[in-house]
Formats: sequence, C-alpha cells, structure tokens
Amino acid sequence: MALKKMEIELLADKIAVNLINSGHIKLKKDISILKSLIKDVLIEDARKEREIDIKTKELLGEYMSQIEHERVDTSKLFVMAKRKVAKKEGFIL
Repeated sequence: MALKKMEIELLADKIAVNLINSGHIKLKKDISILKSLIKDVLIEDARKEREIDIKTKELLGEYMSQIEHERVDTSKLFVMAKRKVAKKEGFIL
C-alpha cells in the first residue's frame, strides 16, 4: 500500500534525523534540504506503487468472472498479482 502524504512527510523527517544522529551524514546546509530530497524520493516511490496497483487491478479485472466463479480470496490474489506485476516492472515492494 502506497504511503499517504502525511506519512511521507513524517517518514522523511524521521529518516533525515536518524541519518544525522547515526553519524552516517554530516550536514553542510539546512536539514530541510535533506528532508526535501528524502520526501521527493518517497513521493516518487508512492507514485510508482499506485501505478502498480492500477496495473494489477486492470489485470485482475480481465479475469474477474473466473475469479468470482472459483470463489478465490481476492485480497490474497491481489497481493500475489501485485508482487508479480511489481517484479515485472522492476519495482521492489
């Protein structure tokens, strides 16, 4: 499930602070620049995941009559199909 805007902002803040506190990076400029870069990466990741969701729904939609006929657990099927679509797209969930 793709992150929501508020979750992205909170996560970006947390990642930036943790990177600084761990000593992995040293800032030469304001922390807001780092947070913005992290936020941009997370937003792009969420956008790609939403695309994967759409492609998965389209794929499953093609087989919906079979899925309903066989009484398949659609939530499990969606997760399995999403993993396959993501792998095909070169996207790590």
